[in-house]
Amino acid sequence: MAVFERRSEDRTVIDDTKPFLLEIKDIQNVDGHIEYKIEGCRYPDIDEKWIVSHRFRDFVNLHSSLKTPTINLPSLPPKKKYLSEILENYYVSISPQFRRFVDPVVYDGTFAEEARQHIMVALRSSGTHEISQPLPHIGTRVRKKYFLGRPLQNPKAVHTLWWAPYGPDRMKHLRDIHTSLTALLHCKHSYIVSAINCIATESGVCVVRPWFPQGSLRDYIYGVKPQFDSLLKYSNSKRREIDISICAVYGRQILEAITFLHEKGIAHGSIHTGNVVIENNVCQLLDMENQILGQPHPLRNFMIKIKKLNCLQAIDIYCFGHLLYELVFREPLMMETCDDFPKESSPLCRSVLESILSSEACKNGLPSASALLTHPFFNEVPLLSYEKPFLKLPPTVKSAIAATYEILLERLKEDQKKVKLQRQKYRAETFLSEGERVVRSNRKVTKNVKSSEDNDSGVNVSPHLNSDFPNSSA
Repeated sequence: MAVFERRSEDRTVIDDTKPFLLEIKDIQNVDGHIEYKIEGCRYPDIDEKWIVSHRFRDFVNLHSSLKTPTINLPSLPPKKKYLSEILENYYVSISPQFRRFVDPVVYDGTFAEEARQHIMVALRSSGTHEISQPLPHIGTRVRKKYFLGRPLQNPKAVHTLWWAPYGPDRMKHLRDIHTSLTALLHCKHSYIVSAINCIATESGVCVVRPWFPQGSLRDYIYGVKPQFDSLLKYSNSKRREIDISICAVYGRQILEAITFLHEKGIAHGSIHTGNVVIENNVCQLLDMENQILGQPHPLRNFMIKIKKLNCLQAIDIYCFGHLLYELVFREPLMMETCDDFPKESSPLCRSVLESILSSEACKNGLPSASALLTHPFFNEVPLLSYEKPFLKLPPTVKSAIAATYEILLERLKEDQKKVKLQRQKYRAETFLSEGERVVRSNRKVTKNVKSSEDNDSGVNVSPHLNSDFPNSSA
């Protein structure tokens, strides 16, 4: 059973990348059952809180739903410790099961069915594809749902179909969304996978693209098949060993794609290992459509802590740094910056990572994609590219994308200000708490000294040594 008290919210504007902050505020006995009242908020929106009540049975059910052969969950019954340890596990904390437990109003478990209905309506209007089967939650975005489909003209072919509602940074007008998606459909580049079809509606977007049975770069790192649930896939402790020379090749190919987009005046906006596929030893970027939908990047909760991330090009480079880190060290970097890279890593690779992910780089500014291509780690990598790149963006599309970037950056800037104010408040409270502690300590010392003087008839004795001297009245 779960009882919740909170205001109704429009689910389409919730930023799912904002991490939860949770605290058990109260424990009550209701009809002979113990209920735990959990206060939740999304960082940095710490003033927008809600309360959800759960019994111990709800914790047990959550535990059962999260349990997989590849993951070590914390043990019950310590509920506070249980929630704390789950929040420290990235893939568990973003799972639909845990989100539904924490915020059952927003994450009511209907996303999959809604996506199926929307995508069937979209496909009916296009008349090009049909759904073969739904896929489990194979990605990390809770609202983005995947299906396998086939074109009506070629039933033996297999394509990926996905549906996602609009995010908080979406384009304002449906006609702009349609024209922008149409322009991206005609993008041709050796290291970019263009969609086969895109269908925009008032509710969201349906995208049809090729099916890659080998999966994403993240699937490759974890050595898993793409069609399994993401929690099962990425809680696996086993990793594939990838030679550093291969990392350089893949990194160079991804940088070439990023450079091409930046030269055209746009960014990718959603670079991570889940949006890259490998086919015949060639890395290709996927899902450029995310920026049109206004879907925030999964690393956004790190970006709000770095003031220099104030343009889409810098954001792409920062995300590329995280991608390269995960590719080289076979695990994601779970902090916004890193100044201590493993010493056994390649010096040249470490130099690239330091230029992007070090605290100094994030403070002073990141290199451009074209500058990174001149780095010795990448510039000696041979490229076998025979396709002439092409992307034509009409002025209306450029204007619409620029307006979307303004929305994205303005919201990012607002959250960066929130983080700054919260840090200042924390420092002030820490300073005051330390000051109050010192004042209380001084008062206690003064009181003890005065008491000692009264008791010892003028003999000054350290309050810490009072027990070593007899009272003067004895």
